[in-house]
Amino acid sequence: MTNTPRPTKNERRAHARDLARERAAAEKRRKRRNKWFLQGGIGLGIVAIAAIVAIVVVNVNNANTVSATGPKNMATGAIQFTGGDGKVTPVTTKAVTAKGTPSAIPTSNSDGAVAVTEYVDWACPVCKQFEAAYADQILDKVKSGDATLAIQPVSILDRSYQSSRYASRAANAAMCVANYAPDKFLDVQTQFFDNQPEEGTKGLTNAEIAKLVKAGGATGSNVSECLSSEQFKGWVTRSTSLVTSDPDLQGTQGFGTPTILVNGKKVDTLTNVITEIDAAAK
Repeated sequence: MTNTPRPTKNERRAHARDLARERAAAEKRRKRRNKWFLQGGIGLGIVAIAAIVAIVVVNVNNANTVSATGPKNMATGAIQFTGGDGKVTPVTTKAVTAKGTPSAIPTSNSDGAVAVTEYVDWACPVCKQFEAAYADQILDKVKSGDATLAIQPVSILDRSYQSSRYASRAANAAMCVANYAPDKFLDVQTQFFDNQPEEGTKGLTNAEIAKLVKAGGATGSNVSECLSSEQFKGWVTRSTSLVTSDPDLQGTQGFGTPTILVNGKKVDTLTNVITEIDAAAK
């Protein structure tokens, strides 16, 4: 049996130094690889984030370009009606572009007719009660030429309909009718108030909304497409925001519907609306 000579002390030291150098070199290579992966990962992350941001920006811009354009016949944010000889006639106007803002609703008329403005939410029970009590009387004054009427749909009661966005969808329907069938607007509004769903429910489905619009006399493929695509969704949000942030329309507890103005003056007690219209006509 051959005895293997044991390494000398110097040989053991040299071997230990070799192992140390190999470990140091391996650690250096590991750190270099990690640095590369980290930098590459950050770069890929930045690219991915940039791509996501780009998609969001494009989508937002597209939404603002398409759906934030206001309807025709509502250049002031409201659809306006004049009258005479027992008739009520909608005032036709061009659409407001996505980058534009509504012009002010007239607070007076050059011919002395009283300017009545209503801010209504078709999902609002108090609006329904107001219409039942005073709509015919106000329209009689429009028919005689003693008053003009501006109706601005707003959406403030989505919270009352189980996250179904019923109030907003109803406001979009109002704007669809104003845009494509303005002469049917008042009839459609009556349908919505007569068939208003109870708060706390999911409101009406899109099909039920379309049925009410049709029952009010607003028909045609343009109306149907406007309802199904919610064409004025962006404008509902934008115009409602403008209205609810207007300090002149605020009550003691903020903005509420219905809000009624007579010659630009807010009617604080709704039961006095006819009296205030008569007083303004003198």
